[in-house]
Amino acid sequence: DGAVCLDGTPGGFYISLAKNASLKNSWQIYFMGGGWCYSKVDCLGRSKTNLGSSKKWPQQFCAGGIMGADEHTNPAFAHFNKVVMAYCDGNSFASDRSDPVPVTTTDSNGVSRSETIFWRGKRLMDAVLDTLVEKHGLGNAETVLLTGASAGGLAAYLHTDYVHERIQTLAPRMTKYRSAPISGFFLDHANVLGSPVIETMMKNLFVESNATGGVNRHCIAATAADDRWKCNFAAGSYAHTQAPIFA
Repeated sequence: DGAVCLDGTPGGFYISLAKNASLKNSWQIYFMGGGWCYSKVDCLGRSKTNLGSSKKWPQQFCAGGIMGADEHTNPAFAHFNKVVMAYCDGNSFASDRSDPVPVTTTDSNGVSRSETIFWRGKRLMDAVLDTLVEKHGLGNAETVLLTGASAGGLAAYLHTDYVHERIQTLAPRMTKYRSAPISGFFLDHANVLGSPVIETMMKNLFVESNATGGVNRHCIAATAADDRWKCNFAAGSYAHTQAPIFA
């Protein structure tokens, strides 16, 4: 289904299933963080790392805090089913470009090289959710907490409504859904020199990765076409989020 990382390798996730039978239908879904890449060349470089390729992902992922397994430090969620969505699209799972993107670079000797990247974050998210339903019991979910930190916290802001709507369809028994982003609110603010650096970079990433269909649809519907890139920021998405979110 084309759910691939920047370099074309398959996406994936980490899962730890609940051992307590009373919590078998309680889920935490966590978006992994790791910043962003802002251009074709920048994302090509990222595609050669674990944040853009699954080639060298470790077999295990250890998470603490709200995802931790210690009931003394995480009493509410320690024994839930836990899923970590591995991050490899460079735009907080918002990229939604079907066509492979050619990238040409030139080395110090003047030799040009053409490579390809894929912006498929939304497909990655969909594929994880579908697989969880088909193989791991998410279709029986009754309680779901969506979360993530840093760029993953931004992903939680961007996708709170989408994941809610999708899981409602996939898991009709769900009665409680909440979103709790962690450190995902990044400001659209000029730098100390008064230059709109983050605005320029995020706008370029939004356009290049075709994120219009990968961010909050209510934000997109309420925003003029020239300003829709602002929906790639937490502030824009949060203002239009309808599902319960704890910021």
